Amino acid sequence: MQVARYPTPNSTPGRSGFTPRVVVVHTSEGIFSSVVSWFADPRSRVSAHYLVALDGRVAQFVEEGNTAHHAGRVRNPTAQLVPDANPNLYTIGIEFEDRGDPSSVRRPDEQYRAGATLLRAISLRWGIDLDRGHVIGHREICATKSCPGNVDIDRLIREAREGLMGTLGGEG
Repeated sequence: MQVARYPTPNSTPGRSGFTPRVVVVHTSEGIFSSVVSWFADPRSRVSAHYLVALDGRVAQFVEEGNTAHHAGRVRNPTAQLVPDANPNLYTIGIEFEDRGDPSSVRRPDEQYRAGATLLRAISLRWGIDLDRGHVIGHREICATKSCPGNVDIDRLIREAREGLMGTLGGEG
């Protein structure tokens, strides 16, 4: 998979002793180019590790060993989180483009295929389980959010697992 890299000033070097153990799925609430511009703007103060376009392109903003600023506010979480730790320190954030229509956009197979391939690669690099305890929506950290909109997290996990089985020579 080809990954285009875009700089962002909105990250922190390292992870304060943590390693990635959870992937947080987001919806971009905009088009690909506007997200790239927003993450490049120091005034936004936000970023994610990756962005997956509707057409399957993938952008990386922050190296996985560094902290992206994507999920720091915790409000009535439903996910199992590390107590008293900023979730940004132990999560990898993936944004999914939505053309500004997070709950109704039609998400093509290309976007899911690229997202699942990326998720599988992250899982293999960091030993993150491909299940709903380790791949979560932003709203599972901050209940006041509707993010990730209509991204089907179960489908992402299923397709990432299917690809993993193919990678390891097992049956799907």
